[in-house]
Amino acid sequence: MEPIARAVRPNRMFADTDAIRALGSATTTHAAALTDVAAVLASLPPQDLGPIGERFTAALAQAAADGARTLAALSDRLASSGRTAHAAAAAYDAADGGACARIAGI
Repeated sequence: MEPIARAVRPNRMFADTDAIRALGSATTTHAAALTDVAAVLASLPPQDLGPIGERFTAALAQAAADGARTLAALSDRLASSGRTAHAAAAAYDAADGGACARIAGI
């Protein structure tokens, strides 16, 4: 957004829709990568470390499960962010096209 001028004219907002779409694509890609990592964490096989390592194994399994859930939630939010970015870019383009048509009298 432009800095506030001395009431000469209203501020205008410019949106780089290509950058917004690129952000949307990047977050969607990150979401897919996090989903893959979450799947790996969730599928870690239990290790038999004997009676001494039993508590460690249980703690490691719990940490992996917690991490998988956290990554899955983050992945969902990133995927949603990607969809939102694409929708915002489309809305900016539609508004720009509508304004152009109104100005041109079409």
